[in-house]
Amino acid sequence: MNSKGDLFIEERQDKIVKYIEEVEKATIEDIMSLLKISRSTVRRYLINLERKNLIIRTRGGALKKKYFKYEFSLNEKKDLNLDKKKKIAQIAKRFINEGDIIYISGGTTTLELAKILFDVKDLVVFTNAINILLELANNSGIEIKLVGGDFRKKTFSMVGQEAINYLDRYNFDKAFVGVNGISVSEGFTTPNELEAIVDGEVIRRSKEAFILADETKFGAVAFSNICKIEDVDYIITNKLINSNLVRDIQKNEVKIAYE
Repeated sequence: MNSKGDLFIEERQDKIVKYIEEVEKATIEDIMSLLKISRSTVRRYLINLERKNLIIRTRGGALKKKYFKYEFSLNEKKDLNLDKKKKIAQIAKRFINEGDIIYISGGTTTLELAKILFDVKDLVVFTNAINILLELANNSGIEIKLVGGDFRKKTFSMVGQEAINYLDRYNFDKAFVGVNGISVSEGFTTPNELEAIVDGEVIRRSKEAFILADETKFGAVAFSNICKIEDVDYIITNKLINSNLVRDIQKNEVKIAYE
């Protein structure tokens, strides 16, 4: 059984979690004022709560842990954070060289990458996404390979066992994959399990794997796991907002590229 002291600590920490879930972002001072406790005690509680995967620590406070299952369609996402997506695409392009064999997953951030590949010569691009295929179709300098499978209307992507069987025949120099969530404990996640299986297989078959995600994806957790943090080489983002999460990611020897 817990001692009274342990129970008191658990009650305090439960109040912290509920408070952060309500306000979404809290400073150490906010929690000190809420519970009438010292700065060092708040820090100790936040470290413990992050270890339990209940909150996300930041410099000077904490953020709500974001879990979600809902999947936005391409039309719903196409204009969302467009400037951020364009910036991420420009950074990603720097890693692509003439003669590369690359994979680009479905998504709106990866679509922005496809839009700016017109001047890269002798490029072979594999994709399971119809929107990526259509964007590259008029580029005579790119050889396009479309992954077969079952068509998902919501994301315009090909998934399923046929897609996995197709991928088993190839290896890639680089893979550029969009995700919905980045968490040290849960890895890279996306709302749909069929998409997650295809993306995970692509990452396993690539010499270098690049995750494309804006800063809102850090700390978020979606329904289906793609792979672990240490399974990729780079995360490309527009800016960093969570120093503790970034530090923990880098401990897994994952590089983060941003401007």
